[in-house]
Amino acid sequence: MTKRSYFCGGSFLAVALALGAASSASAQSAAANTPTDVEEVVVTGSFIAGSSEKAAQPVDVIGVTELAKQGAPSVVQLVKTLTAAQSSLGESNRYNGGAGTASINLRGLGSSRTLVLMNGRRLADTTAAAFQGGGQDLNFMPTAAIGRIEILKDGAAATYGSDAIAGVVNFMTRKDLNGFEFNGNYALIQDSSGDYDASLAYGHVFDRGNVLLTAGYRARGRLDAQDRDYAVRPFESVFYGGWSGSASPGTYGTATGATLFRDNGCNELGSQILSGGLKPVAGNGAGQPLCRYQFSNFNDVVNKEQHYQLYGEVNFELSDDVKFHGEVAWNRNNVPNQRISPANLTTQFPTANTSGALVAPGFNNQTRFFVPASNPGLIALRTNCAAPLSAAQCAAMAAGVTTSQTSWRLIGVEGHPTNKDGADYQDIQQTQYRVSAGLSGKFNGGFLDGLTWDTNLMFMENQGIVTTNDLLVNRIQRGFNGLGGPDCNFRTGTPGVGNCKYINPFSNGIRTSAINGAANPYFVASVANDPKAVEWLYGKYTNVRTNQLFVADAVVSKETGIALGGGNVAFAAGLQYRFDRNIDDWEGLGDVSATPCVDSIDGQQGQCANPVGPFVFFGAQNDYDVDRKVAAAFAEIRLPILENLEVSAALRQEEFGGKVGSTTNPRISGRWQVMDWLAVRGSWGTTFRAPGQAALTPGSTKGVRQISGSYRAVVTENNPNLQPETATTGNYGVLFNVGGFSASVDYWTFDFKKELITEDAGQLVAAINATNCAKPAFAARFVFIGGVCSAPNLLQGTIKIVNGQNTKTSGFDLRAQYEFENFFGMDLYDTRVTVGGEATLTEEYKRGATTLLEDTSVIIAPALNRAGLHDLSGEFYSFPKTRASAFINVTGENWNLRYQLLYREGTTIAAPACVGDAGAGATPDCRYNYTSGVYESVGKLKDFWQSDVTLQVNLPWETTATVSVQNLFDKDPPFAQSFYNYDVTNGNPLGRVLKVGVRKTF
Repeated sequence: MTKRSYFCGGSFLAVALALGAASSASAQSAAANTPTDVEEVVVTGSFIAGSSEKAAQPVDVIGVTELAKQGAPSVVQLVKTLTAAQSSLGESNRYNGGAGTASINLRGLGSSRTLVLMNGRRLADTTAAAFQGGGQDLNFMPTAAIGRIEILKDGAAATYGSDAIAGVVNFMTRKDLNGFEFNGNYALIQDSSGDYDASLAYGHVFDRGNVLLTAGYRARGRLDAQDRDYAVRPFESVFYGGWSGSASPGTYGTATGATLFRDNGCNELGSQILSGGLKPVAGNGAGQPLCRYQFSNFNDVVNKEQHYQLYGEVNFELSDDVKFHGEVAWNRNNVPNQRISPANLTTQFPTANTSGALVAPGFNNQTRFFVPASNPGLIALRTNCAAPLSAAQCAAMAAGVTTSQTSWRLIGVEGHPTNKDGADYQDIQQTQYRVSAGLSGKFNGGFLDGLTWDTNLMFMENQGIVTTNDLLVNRIQRGFNGLGGPDCNFRTGTPGVGNCKYINPFSNGIRTSAINGAANPYFVASVANDPKAVEWLYGKYTNVRTNQLFVADAVVSKETGIALGGGNVAFAAGLQYRFDRNIDDWEGLGDVSATPCVDSIDGQQGQCANPVGPFVFFGAQNDYDVDRKVAAAFAEIRLPILENLEVSAALRQEEFGGKVGSTTNPRISGRWQVMDWLAVRGSWGTTFRAPGQAALTPGSTKGVRQISGSYRAVVTENNPNLQPETATTGNYGVLFNVGGFSASVDYWTFDFKKELITEDAGQLVAAINATNCAKPAFAARFVFIGGVCSAPNLLQGTIKIVNGQNTKTSGFDLRAQYEFENFFGMDLYDTRVTVGGEATLTEEYKRGATTLLEDTSVIIAPALNRAGLHDLSGEFYSFPKTRASAFINVTGENWNLRYQLLYREGTTIAAPACVGDAGAGATPDCRYNYTSGVYESVGKLKDFWQSDVTLQVNLPWETTATVSVQNLFDKDPPFAQSFYNYDVTNGNPLGRVLKVGVRKTF
């Protein structure tokens, strides 16, 4: 049987999959592994067991048999096939947060609003998905142990509490494995070592229970961005493609800060010269002011990843009326040597007393980096005065030069000094473990006769460790002054003598480009940098984040003796206690209390009014340790009013304490079987999400954001006055079931109030104009060069976590399937065919205007309907109006052949339409046409199509082999305005993939 989401709520299939989720395709294996006695199950969305075919909420159920027919997709691949999921991550995490993790984002409301469960119990948030506001990591799931996946596409706060706003995804483990099972898969990917996984599971079913043990390993091969021509493209816009205005080679000024010259070698070394009109210029660009640097040359489209999983579960009947369930899970995600740009742009500068520049100090008493006249690189630059430098420019260098605060970076096209590929590296590791155990049973006799009960305790810890590098401000300045290098005593040394080295920031010290491999025509061997001295400029820090979650549950349920027209009334009720804790520990140079200032290194005390650490790019942070306790009570009732009409209602009360307070959320749902072949269903409820405890704690963090084609320093402030967000949700559907044909049409809606958001830095900067600059509250959000409020002078901005605008989204879910008893009405070697498809149509995604927290007269972003739009570098979303998939499945006696087609409608960028050259620097909708020499509108992106074919064959010796071809026609993903020029939430970056797999039971 192919994928079968029973349209009454998916629950008929849930029972079937509970029987045979892990069975072999052969009849002998199925007979050996299938239990003979099955209890009623509880399907996601309800705590009442029983006649779940009458459930009213939309639940899709996918079993391992169905997943095998799809070629055993990874979690990331599976999520991308779900039409109800929007803007989910996992394929490329370099600029989206969460490297090594995977998320699911139902309805595009954010992964933090989709609650992920395992065996009906909560999981701790991943530490790595802060960009999406939190959420759980799907890579935690022990794939070898999973028997089915249930997806509830409706608000469920009345049942599961806060965070279950957009829906619930419940991973259920298998209970029927009897023996050993091995699974292995390898995916051949061009220009990559490929993806592969292997797992071993052991299960034993005995009279009073079962045991399940699994171990798994999965690896992803690195895919260099330069191996995909769509990912690294010639300059087309300052807003995308990985191009930055913080250039290498960079721009310099006089000792007093006046703009003087652009360094030589921009085009020759792989960067791009632009005219004042932001048009690409060929040659050496004489007289042209701007150079752009493409940092994505040093990135990977897919990270190298390693995933390790261990899982154990035991179910045991302690007596006829009491059962024990226990499970232990451990997972590690490892992203070693994630490739990043060899150096970041500069957002911090030396203090005025150490620089030597004649520019007045600004923010934090910092002024520009200064290259003194004695620097050998500057002497060679002046002496050679190679075109396009002019004699006047070279003469003006005699007093030394300053670096631009916005159009310069120290290391770029030359690459990292000691890494062969020129990239810098950071390491990311996430370790998770979870322990869950409980007792359940049923009372026999007495007042409580027939009452079932279920208790459980669960603890989970998720720890993420990120180790990365950044350049140190003070070491750069010392190097410019000739006091650089690991063995130089900057207090007693002589500039440029012995162990004290000069650092040359100019392109004449670069022999060859790490970007295009070209020899540098401006290279002067005598002023080349000592690689060890350059390596000394880097500092390292480690950030350890830990999320902990403890949950205690107790639920009772019973079918009462109160009879209605359709059967007996049933109810469930329960209590829950949750304790969550978030710890953020900054070690080494990342600890702002240890190194508060740019000159707080190498034994120096350091002085600064605004402690933000010693790095040029990353801000040092304060540690924090916050926790929260939540108590909840809930109840649910099922009323079978008539044989063909059932109504359910649920109510949940949660107490958060403090400023968050409490919330009560109801839900009502019903299903009416109008005729044998026609049913209608509907549900309505309210949902609730509390702000995170860390966001409520006074304080801030400093990081960076992509703004108008360049990164800038951004401080994110917490907000102790945050209020919870609320939403009203609804789902209303019509269901058809005639013979082998089944179909459904559902209308869904989510209506948010006080949506919890983090202000978008790009939108805040876009609001800089004369009117808003005159408003003190707005101007106070920024640090500008010279204190002059304008976008070109921007050094740092401040955004806040706020209760934002109201939001409403709605649309339709469509599904149809026909099961033939033969081959399209013909008898052909006992084959059977199933044809099906599903689609999600997003009708609207309307967000109100975002205003400045301190002054609502300042509009940061106007009201917008996001349906059909994307923003893949700022707020990060992509909402195709139509997401669809279809399949044809042909099953023979010992084989299964499946063709699957995925479709995603193209989107349009959420920005003003390009108006030709005049819009080149104003909107990312502009794309440079090298043929016509003008900027043109990108407009609506091309639609995305992908064809996959999978063949599964049952071999002797209880072995199943699978061969699949994903992206059969080897289509590149359509262009989209993003760092890698494609939509990472919808498109497939891999090209054609040949995947082979084997499953062996013994």
